[in-house]
Amino acid sequence: MSTLTRLDPSHLPAIIALHHRVIADLPPGNAATETDQFFADHLDACGQIFGVFDDDRLMAYCVLGLPRDGDPNFGTDHHLPPDLLGQVAHIDGVAVDPKWRGQGWQRRMVEHRIEIARKCGRTIALSTVAPTNFPSLISTVSTGLAIHALIAKFGGNRFLLRRDIGPDQDAKSDRAPDTAIWCASDDLATCRKLLDDGFIGQFCQSSGRGTAPRIGWASLTSA
Repeated sequence: MSTLTRLDPSHLPAIIALHHRVIADLPPGNAATETDQFFADHLDACGQIFGVFDDDRLMAYCVLGLPRDGDPNFGTDHHLPPDLLGQVAHIDGVAVDPKWRGQGWQRRMVEHRIEIARKCGRTIALSTVAPTNFPSLISTVSTGLAIHALIAKFGGNRFLLRRDIGPDQDAKSDRAPDTAIWCASDDLATCRKLLDDGFIGQFCQSSGRGTAPRIGWASLTSA
C-alpha cells in the first residue's frame, strides 16, 4: 500500500503538471485553478503538500494550508473572530490521477491532513467543495467536516465546511438521526433554505454514478 509523504520544492513541477491535467477534465467551476506560486508557498511558507507516488510518478497530492497572520483565511468566510483565525487549517486542493481514482485516496488525504493540522496546533479544519463535485463532497463530509454555509467563491458555488479538531473534540456519528432532512447536493435553493433555518449538512450519501449525492441536514443545536 502506497503512503502519503510530504513533498518538497523538487516536486513542484510534478504537482503543477498533475493539477492542470486534472483541472482540464473537470467541468468549469468544480475546482479552483491555482497559480504556480500558490503551490510553491504551500510547500513550506504557509502549509504543507503531501503526495503519493507510483514508482517515481506523482499519482496524487493534497494541500494543507496553515495560514499565517495576514494570509488569506477561510475563517473570514465563516465570520470567525480574529482571535480564532490563527487556529484555522485549510483542507485545500487535491488531485488524483484518473488511473488511481476509486481507491479512497480523497478520504485518506483529508484524514491525513487533519492529523497533521492537529500536530501543528490547529484546532479548526475548514474546507470548500463545489456542490457539483460529487466525489470530493462525499469524501470530505465522510471525514466529519460539516456544511455550514454556501457562497460564491473560486468562480462558482462553494459549500463551506468545518470540523473542530481540538484534543477534546469527539468524532461525529456515522449514523444520521431519524430527524435528518435530506436533499440533493445540487438542489441549491433547498440547501440555502436549510442553512438559513439553522441546519448544517452532516451526512452525505451517494445516489449512484453521475447523480448528485444526498446531504443529510441536522439542526445546529443537535449537532
